[in-house]
Amino acid sequence: MRGLEGKVAIVTGGAQGIGRAVVDRLVQEGVAVTIADTHPEFGPAAADAVTAAGGRAWHALVDVSVEDQVAAAVEETVQRFGRIDFLVNCAATFVIRGLEATVEEWRRSNDVNIMGQALCVKHVAPHMSERGGAIVNIASISGHIAQPGYLVYNAAKAAVANMTRCMALDLADQRIRVNAVNPGTVWNANNERFHREVLKMSRQQAEDDPEIGGRHMLKRVADPEEIAGPIAFLLSDDASFITGENLMIDGGYTAM
Repeated sequence: MRGLEGKVAIVTGGAQGIGRAVVDRLVQEGVAVTIADTHPEFGPAAADAVTAAGGRAWHALVDVSVEDQVAAAVEETVQRFGRIDFLVNCAATFVIRGLEATVEEWRRSNDVNIMGQALCVKHVAPHMSERGGAIVNIASISGHIAQPGYLVYNAAKAAVANMTRCMALDLADQRIRVNAVNPGTVWNANNERFHREVLKMSRQQAEDDPEIGGRHMLKRVADPEEIAGPIAFLLSDDASFITGENLMIDGGYTAM
């Protein structure tokens, strides 16, 4: 894709799942990546794998809800790579609770899913202002629909969807584009574990279930790589006239 090679990205939550798929895709496109993640094992392993394959990456141990950690990772990225062109806000916490949610659960969800994304944009944007840049936030179809027992998570993702529009407007005069992607069900490690341990389902069973795979027009769930490709597109110069957009990557879920 145009305009990716030789650039530098920070990918939060880049050690696993969609974030790891984004890291791998961007490295394939010639992007150097900071993997900002809380996992002390998977984060360094992801960076080592990229380096071993000839790419450029390092792991920053970052909780995106802690501003000092975000600021430090941004500054170290500039020191290591000389610039920042892209930010992908993949880090998230999955608090699947309804009205029974505790104050602590609400705060943790909002601190990571809303404030964490805002803090990353706050500290990255000044380093993009001279050349411009592109940011992709990870929202969810859950921010656009009602789901039983999902109040806390859906509220946070709805906030991300509209926060993206506000950020796009505020940063447009700095030539920084801000978009969001809204995945449907993605078969990553966490989802696989949830379906296997809680729902007692294999992937095929989940895809055959009318309430899981059946909710998507394509009658299946997504692989992380199918989310990473559109994210790379939104960062690239091929999307140079797209900002403030919430792209649905949901196999037709929200169109039904």
